[in-house]
This record gives sequence, structure tokens and C-alpha cells, in this order.
Amino acid sequence: MAWKDWFKGRSAGRKPNAPSRDTISFPQMMQIGQAISRRQLAYKPSPRNLRYFSRTPYARAAINAIKNPLAELGWKIVTLPGVTETSEHLRQIEVATNCLLQPNQDDSFRTLIEQVVEDICVGAGAIELQTGGDALRPLWLWPVDGLSIQIYPAWAGEAAEPRYVQTVGYGSAAGGGQAFPLRNDELMYIRPNPSTSTPFGYGPLEIAFNSIARMLGVGEFAGNVATNSRPSIMLDLGDGVTDTDIQTFRAYWKNEVEGQGVMPIVGLSQTAGEKSRGASVERLYPEGDDGLYLKYQEFLKAEIAISFGLSPQNLGAERDINRNTAEVAEDRDWNGAIKPMAHLIGSHLTREAIQGKLGFSQLMFMWVGLEREDELNTAKIYEIYYKNNAITPDEQRARLGQPPSEGPWGELVAADVEIAIQAARGAGQVDDPDLKQPDPQSTKPKPGKVKQKKD
Repeated sequence: MAWKDWFKGRSAGRKPNAPSRDTISFPQMMQIGQAISRRQLAYKPSPRNLRYFSRTPYARAAINAIKNPLAELGWKIVTLPGVTETSEHLRQIEVATNCLLQPNQDDSFRTLIEQVVEDICVGAGAIELQTGGDALRPLWLWPVDGLSIQIYPAWAGEAAEPRYVQTVGYGSAAGGGQAFPLRNDELMYIRPNPSTSTPFGYGPLEIAFNSIARMLGVGEFAGNVATNSRPSIMLDLGDGVTDTDIQTFRAYWKNEVEGQGVMPIVGLSQTAGEKSRGASVERLYPEGDDGLYLKYQEFLKAEIAISFGLSPQNLGAERDINRNTAEVAEDRDWNGAIKPMAHLIGSHLTREAIQGKLGFSQLMFMWVGLEREDELNTAKIYEIYYKNNAITPDEQRARLGQPPSEGPWGELVAADVEIAIQAARGAGQVDDPDLKQPDPQSTKPKPGKVKQKKD
């Protein structure tokens, strides 16, 4: 038994409601022999490079593939599952909805979410939360550059103790730069891919950092090759060529043959005993598609897409893609990239904004249209349920958000309906009050009466 456990077991007085932890937060950030300081800040490296990379074409396509569908989703404030809705809940729902519809003087909910999703993909998202005196709109939210936030890793959970610090110009607060401390209830810090090794998490752009850097390098090289600013060959004029001969031949080639660009021309002297050589062409690197490294660029596109949890088709890689594979990839992107991002943001809005800052403990944030389904497959499933007497038509309509059907048939399972049909076939008279009554002057047989044939 450790000495802490021995001391805890013999300490007098009432135990606190929240016990203290014995382990260390983010031990990887601590050096051996270093004293643990609660005032030591941690910062995310390379914020400027991350912002620059987010503006490159393929990184921008990957970010937009997640941000745009999410920003177009609807949303609503609802009660928690199992909570019966009351008039007080309706009042709280109206207040929370007003706060999110107009989070601040400048943003709508869509523009707020677009900025937050952008920052989460880059590295981390952040929203400042403050309360005002307006009872109908007490909560205010402002988007914050998540890369400008530095964290106290040893924060002990005290409400009045700062947990975050915002720095100006991506500077260091520890180095004496301008900084603004923020308590835990004043900042919603959303970190993607959280782990116990760092308080920041890793954004998709950070994971794709090296791939994007290589993509920029090979793209620039391919552009120079395609524009003939870097020739792929070198001309050797052979033995006994002087500098004057090279300059004369260069002028001829430039003016009469090439017309633009400069091809290197060299003349190598003949060594003793070497056989005389004529002019030849030396290849510096491959030509055509191989010289542009197109296959390697396709590989880098796939790496970038994988880092964001997307299919390569989102980045323009459309080789070997047909309608079936595209639809499967789209569903995979929705379930693997967009839905996790939506649930991450929704959980933070529920816990920190609605329940934490507003105090509405029985409400939650919900996306509308996030759970997509295949209507044809769903209809087949309902058909199987109905044939197996597991569901009635009215129960199916309730799941689809439709009112019950008119008449008693919607409350019967398939077996009950079949029994009623068989009974009607053997009956001599059909008693249905909904049938139209016939005209007494008509010579046609009356509906509702079935004459039985005699053998």
C-alpha cells in the first residue's frame, strides 16, 4: 500500500465530494526530475505552417468536404431521452434556441460552426462563452482561433483557476507576450483525436502535414517541368569542343530549334586511350508522365484523404470509380468523417453551453438529418417485420413520423388481417358501413350483399 493510501485511510473528518487524483495529467510532457508546476503552459507547435497548409488546394478540398455538409444540417434543442417535456422545458428550449440562432453580434449559427469545424480540422476548435443580462438570450458565443490557445496541463479543476491562455500573434505567454487568461467555463475547447499524451489532440491537417509538404514540393517540380523551365536532357558535343564552340552551338539551338528555355550543353575532353565519341544526349530524369511523378501525386492525394477520413475521390482522384463505388464511398465518408465531427461538436454544445453555462440540465443539442438511411432497404425491413407479425402499420407510421391510419386495420398485425380476409371470403354478407348505399330505383344488385350459389 502506498503512503498516500495509508494516509487517506487514516485521515480524520468527512471525505470531500470530489476526491483528488494520484496520477499525473499528460506525464509525457514532464521531464524526469522536473518539478510539476500548475503554472506551466503548453502550446501547439507550428501554428503558422498549419494555417498555410490549410489554404492549399487538396487540404482545402478535404476540409470543405467535411465542413460544408455539416454546416447545411438542421438542428434543434430537445429534452434528454426519457424526460417528459413540460412547459418549463419549452421555455428553456426557446431560450437556448435563441442563443444559438444569434450567438453574437456578427455571426449566425452557420458561420459559427463553419469557423469551428475549420479550426478542428486544422488543429483544435474553440468557442468563448459568456452570459449577459437578457433573460431571453443570456448566452453569448464567439469563435476563437484554437491555435492561439495555450493550456495549463496541470490544471486541478478549480473553477476560479485559469485553464487556458490566449496569446497574440501565436506568441508564447511564458515568454512575456500579451496573453488573456480564461477559466474552464469561459472557453469551450474542442480537441480532435484526444489522447492522454497531450492536452491538444491531433487534427487531420496535422496528421497529413508531411504528405501536404511533399505534395507542394512535387507539384512545384511538375509545374516547372511542364512549362519547360527545367529540361530533362543534357547535350554532349563530344571531344575537342572549346568554350567558343559551345556558345556558338547554344546560340544556334536557342534561336533556331528550342526557341525558349535553356538546355545545358557540355563538352567533355578525351582522355588518353579513350575511343573518340560523337555527340550524344544524356537523360537527366524521366520524361512524360513519369517525369511529372503523377503516380506519386495520386499516392499523396490518397494519403491526405485518409488523414481526414475521406475517400480519395473527394480530392479529385477519380480513377477506377463508378457509380456503385462512389455511392459506397460517399456513405463511408458520411459515417467516418462527418458524423463523428457532428457528434463531437454537439456533445460540447450540450455539456458546456446548454447544461454548463445555461444550467438547463435536462436539455441537449441534436442535429436534424444526420442519421441518413436507405429508404428502399428500410421499407424492405418494415415489410419483413410486418410479415413476421412483429409490427403493425400504425407502429410503422409512428416511426416514420406520420399519424395513425384511419380505421381499425392499422392496429392489426399481418396474421390478424389474414384471418379477417379469410373470414370475409366465407361470409354470405359483407357488413361494411363505409360502403356507399345503392339507389333504390336501380336494377343493379345491392352492394354489400353476396348471393351464394347452389350446387
